Amino acid sequence: MEKRRQKRAHQRLTCQLVVGSQRHPAILRDISALGVFVQTRARPEPNSLVELIFPADGSRPEIRVEAGVARERVVPPRLQASVPEGVGLEILDPPPEFQELLEHALDSETDDEADGGKRLAPTLRVFRIRVKERGKPNSRVLTVRSHSADGARAQALSRTGRGWQVADIQEL
Repeated sequence: MEKRRQKRAHQRLTCQLVVGSQRHPAILRDISALGVFVQTRARPEPNSLVELIFPADGSRPEIRVEAGVARERVVPPRLQASVPEGVGLEILDPPPEFQELLEHALDSETDDEADGGKRLAPTLRVFRIRVKERGKPNSRVLTVRSHSADGARAQALSRTGRGWQVADIQEL
């Protein structure tokens, strides 16, 4: 039974995953309006922010997308030939160029299906997040826009840095 919130298209696009100031080669394996799975050897921290860079291709300009690390898939060496290792990323505030890339990917998949090729344009939700400093009484309240509570958590933790934890998330 499929539990995904959005339709997912299987694609193979080369890209780069930027973790901190380091660029890592990556291959986009699938894409949806809310996220992507990229095959890479990079190991970003869960709930951290990364950047995906899709190189210019023909008339399409370079696309840069900010994303939160939702999950990672570590595969034992004996299975790496058949199962891709990488990270699942939630796309945060996608630019219009990413939406075009998504629609192209979904259109190419729905050509094989009788889906009607419906457009997917998820809306950003607003979250108020209270974070507190570990081992200290300090706390802060942040307001962020994201597609999900997990994405909002990742944004808040990336803004505050190490030593902070999420105490409460409230959708506005």
